Amino acid sequence: ALSSQGWTHSPSSLLFAGNGRQAIAAAFSALAPLGGRVGFEELTYPVAKAIATRLGMEAIPIPCDDDGLRPDGLEQAHRDSRLHAVYLQPTLQNPLGMTMSAQRRSELATVLTRLNGPVVVEDRVYAFLEEAAPPPLAAFAHDHVVVVDSLSKIVAPGLTLGFVCAPEHLITPLANALIVGAWAPQRFSFEIGVRWLCDGSAEALKAAKRLDALKRQSIARTALKGLDIRANPTAYHLLLALPPHWRAEAYALAAERRGIAITPGAAFAVASGFAPNLVRLALAPPALDDLSVALGTLSALARSKTESDFVRWSG
Repeated sequence: ALSSQGWTHSPSSLLFAGNGRQAIAAAFSALAPLGGRVGFEELTYPVAKAIATRLGMEAIPIPCDDDGLRPDGLEQAHRDSRLHAVYLQPTLQNPLGMTMSAQRRSELATVLTRLNGPVVVEDRVYAFLEEAAPPPLAAFAHDHVVVVDSLSKIVAPGLTLGFVCAPEHLITPLANALIVGAWAPQRFSFEIGVRWLCDGSAEALKAAKRLDALKRQSIARTALKGLDIRANPTAYHLLLALPPHWRAEAYALAAERRGIAITPGAAFAVASGFAPNLVRLALAPPALDDLSVALGTLSALARSKTESDFVRWSG
């Protein structure tokens, strides 16, 4: 399930969790002690940050650029005070949608090897959508990366089988973390998940979802044309940077009043007080017709000169 072009893993390196979030929790628990420091991209998957915080760890923002986490930022953060782990989504990062280049992955691997300190928790939950992405970071720095994934995006949210793939020296602490945290998979999910992975069902679903994501991104680009969007054409989400007269929280509230759920950028920020003026749009949940209508509403809302203008327009 985790293997990709340029990288494979041995069966002995694979552990199972109840879901992807539990896989992340187990990785953090195995790598960082109470009070330990876990690095994150400046904007990151908020649940991962919340997991680290609940486990009594300190979330540390690390600077990024257009190619993802900066190697010099990682090195500086570790030298300031030891990092025990770093959470990354190198392929189809959430919320930014960026995919890190092979060169940047190699540069990060060089830093990780030189520091011989933090271990990267590489979350590949969306990676199946981008077939042309470079190999996982684990292919560049095997001994310094723990890969986590799940079937929730590949198959369905209800099939919550998670995976942890790790170098040999981390297998025992990760297995212990899964046991102590009661994060092992349920029997039904395990049986169905393994069956679908082995009989080709999961691969068929991957292919169908790749096509679906491309279609939804095309609808979004048409509906939001002329606005500042940041999107990978293979992703199931995008970022909409708002005009100056809108603040992200107010825009999200106005959308909610019209039955549309979106997330303000501040929800993804690791540093407190950092509130980028953008919102994340999840493209996967609605039916295609509903998605088109919702995006049309969001487009008109963003283009309104003031909130009151849109209120008058919408009645």
